Amino acid sequence: METATRLLLLGGSLLSFFQATVAAPIAEPKTSIGIGIDFTPDSNLPLLKLPYATYRAAEYDLLNDFYKFKNIRFAAPPTGALRWKKPAPPLQEAGIQTGDVGYQCMQATPAFLNVAYPVLTIEPQSEDCLFLDVYVPSAAISGKAKNLPVMFWIYGGGYALGAKDFFIYNGAPLMKSAQNKMIFVAPNYRMGAYGFLAGPTVEKGGVPNAGLWDQRAALQWVQDYIGLVGGDKTAVTAMGESAGGGSITHHIVGNGGTLDPLFKRAIIQSPAWLPQFDAGQLETQYASFEARAGCAGKGIDCLRSQPTNIIDKANRGVIASQSYGTFGFGPAVDNSFIRDLPNIEFAKGNYWKNLDSVMVGHTSNEGYLFTDPAKVTNEDVHTTITGTFSNATQGTINKILDMYPTPGLFKKYLTTYLRAADLIGQFIVTCNTRTIAQAFPGKTWNYQFSVIPGLHAEDVIFTFWHPGIKLGPLELDFSLDFLTSKNLATGWQSYLTSFVRSGNPNTYRETGGLPWTINWDKSRVGDTVSALNMDLLGFSMINDPDTDASRCGFWQSNVWTGRS
Repeated sequence: METATRLLLLGGSLLSFFQATVAAPIAEPKTSIGIGIDFTPDSNLPLLKLPYATYRAAEYDLLNDFYKFKNIRFAAPPTGALRWKKPAPPLQEAGIQTGDVGYQCMQATPAFLNVAYPVLTIEPQSEDCLFLDVYVPSAAISGKAKNLPVMFWIYGGGYALGAKDFFIYNGAPLMKSAQNKMIFVAPNYRMGAYGFLAGPTVEKGGVPNAGLWDQRAALQWVQDYIGLVGGDKTAVTAMGESAGGGSITHHIVGNGGTLDPLFKRAIIQSPAWLPQFDAGQLETQYASFEARAGCAGKGIDCLRSQPTNIIDKANRGVIASQSYGTFGFGPAVDNSFIRDLPNIEFAKGNYWKNLDSVMVGHTSNEGYLFTDPAKVTNEDVHTTITGTFSNATQGTINKILDMYPTPGLFKKYLTTYLRAADLIGQFIVTCNTRTIAQAFPGKTWNYQFSVIPGLHAEDVIFTFWHPGIKLGPLELDFSLDFLTSKNLATGWQSYLTSFVRSGNPNTYRETGGLPWTINWDKSRVGDTVSALNMDLLGFSMINDPDTDASRCGFWQSNVWTGRS
């Protein structure tokens, strides 16, 4: 594994070297092109001059004609005394930064994902991780293209793992889909206990939801500096999947909906979070982390003084101890930035209403990944429900059991697993898409991703697909090049980038592909929500069965929280 990793890194370095030294357009030496952009005689790669540092583009993509600036710091290292605080401004750096310095944030994997995790990442981790990447068309660098819209990618991973360049995340296919008429930005953010430690003690001595504040700092960086590379700060689309989509949802309800989220549009893919609102439970989780870090009863200052390896061990311990399908940490009600659960804030009208448009959707089998296949009895399901909804009354528990009845032949569910998966999928993800559609009537396009098997995060493969893409040892190719290079994935990408460019997924959607794209109608909310369905046969409009009003209405209420 170590040898393979070195070969992969070496191959990437050689490719970057070739792209940087051979393929970049030749510029006149000592020429200043555009505000904030310069060239020097010793390189064909441009410099981005910021008030605190100067970054040289890491590479030039000859095929797609864009530059990639890599590992730009958008905040100070959140280490030591800066742990569990809002991100501080980036420090001054002398000389030219090349993007060689950069890390994934510290992360941990719950037990149910241990097998898959080594396939997904080979990058080093550090607390010093608040970097972002920027993909900029060469026309914007030369000043020929201006006021380009921005796609701002927030990765998922259960708020516990992931990174801007994690897994298959690569902005190149999306830049190609947009015909180089947008800019792509992707930041890191703190995760696990580093980013989402919460509860009364953290509220007093630190800042809960630090990971959300990191994302906001990166969005502020876009507001401050994207104009230097030809971007339009008023045309930012936040796009995220799973924890990324859930993060976007939380930004929309920030400060009870009174805080500008710093984006104008949103693409929200499988918005997921495990609701964390009970102060007692949050404090218990905090105490467990504090004890594992050797600071039992000593508070945040002790945690800030501990070395990284001790904090890392404690973070991994808490996450590894979670029940199947859960990650431990995540966005939490902190009575300030996140004043209540998003579904309740939406119901009260406490959300940012000035978004131009929203795209939101889910996969067809969201709950499968998070459902324990070993829990095969009705008693197992009952135990899971009572444990998850520990504050609910017995009447509420009975209501949940009625909505998701026991399985059997000729019944709603054939097996206990399917019963539990449906419950989990609607509670954690799919009903959130209905909530968002209701919040932005006439502005929303809903979708369902149904390519078999329709697992959570499967649509990410299509979002970032390009020829030769690999998922671990498997190469995924959806092209029929002997007929057309346009396929299901490129059609899907064209909806996304059209939305970024115009606020409408249809304006620049791809034509002439196999399967072909169709006109995607805005959502209609009734007994269900109308949605674009994407499966192996192509695209069609459906009434999404996972957004039925009766069950989603229950999850959108606060009854199950035990507070009413």
